[in-house]
Amino acid sequence: MKFDLTPIELRVLCTLMEKAETTPDQYPMSSGALTSACNQKTSRDPVSDYGESDVDAAILSLRERGVARSLRPSGSRGWKHRHCLDEVLPLTMAEQSVITVLGLRGAQSPGELKTRTARIHEFESNEDVEAILRALSLRDEPVVRNIGRESGQSQDRWEHLLTSEGLSPTQGTQRVMASEFATLHASGFFAMPNAWDYVSATTMAELGAKAIATSSVALAATLGKSDYGISRDDVARHVEQLASFVSIPLNVDGEQLFPNDPGGITKTVEMFSAAGAAGVSIEDFDPATNRVIDLDAASEAVAEAVEACQKNHLVLTARCEHYLYDNHNLDEVTARLARYAEIGADCVYAPGVVDEVEILHLVDEVAAPLNVLDMPGAPDAQTLESLGVRRASTGSSVFRKTHAAMVGYTNTFLGTDLS
Repeated sequence: MKFDLTPIELRVLCTLMEKAETTPDQYPMSSGALTSACNQKTSRDPVSDYGESDVDAAILSLRERGVARSLRPSGSRGWKHRHCLDEVLPLTMAEQSVITVLGLRGAQSPGELKTRTARIHEFESNEDVEAILRALSLRDEPVVRNIGRESGQSQDRWEHLLTSEGLSPTQGTQRVMASEFATLHASGFFAMPNAWDYVSATTMAELGAKAIATSSVALAATLGKSDYGISRDDVARHVEQLASFVSIPLNVDGEQLFPNDPGGITKTVEMFSAAGAAGVSIEDFDPATNRVIDLDAASEAVAEAVEACQKNHLVLTARCEHYLYDNHNLDEVTARLARYAEIGADCVYAPGVVDEVEILHLVDEVAAPLNVLDMPGAPDAQTLESLGVRRASTGSSVFRKTHAAMVGYTNTFLGTDLS
């Protein structure tokens, strides 16, 4: 059965389910009692202010859907109402308790559900709650969905699928991927290759990559454009395609996050999140002036990106581009990355820094996970991990080497020199 309840229908149904177990002596419920229970100030989110006529209308609709009944007990002047959800959707009491509390209080973690379902069904552990949630999410017609964890939380959150409102499937998946990506940055080391199409993305995932990233250089080349010549829409379409190919987090090479496009950085972040990205980077190089922008302007851009990423559930990487443009002033790079971290960037990145002593300096001096670009002279993954680096990426190098291999093979095949 597909549910598409309105908010008031959901509140009435779940209130009936709750009261059937917590106050059985007062069940079935009169319209007045049901209205008061729907509007109670505790155990409800949001708190409502429905009128009795609204509740009666919702009951009528639920009856037509086959999930509620009304009866007039002998000697009673009014009708009383009960749910019969279990007749159309087979549920154990454990499953019913989880659905009831999700319907009454919105998205919650297993730990929150364990506490809040106790009056209906007592779970022994958070793991028992998670098992029920997974079972409900794997039904032919799922009843709940994992939407990932919020910033600062240790558990994923789950929501019901009983209404037409809430997150779309793409948003739900995006939050799960963003949560997984944030977890990867919490400890240890991981390698993140940069993909550019279906073959590269799926191959990298099949080879064991825990996350992949886009490459602005590679994307531009596949579109017949130069670096910094791609549009925000180009990137958003590319992100949506890659995110649909793999079930691991995708980080976006966002250049400056298109600050001059309508809506600026904030709109760009919203678009990339909606496309399925788990993370995004912002750099402090301005191709229009061919220079790294001053620290105050760069900091303002990072601050806007931080706020937008927090609202849209994206991991933000802030980049300092000095080394790529021949400014090898480590102190200045350190100061910039430290500022970006202080503002709230989740990860920092100075492409071009390959010396082990300099990498260790950045790890020690900047209070955020560090990404290092794999390029000639860079330490191997084992060394990077020993230095305390959290993440390594390949940039455009995999694409360039793939293209070079194609050129070499084609040269041999054609017997010509196309280099």
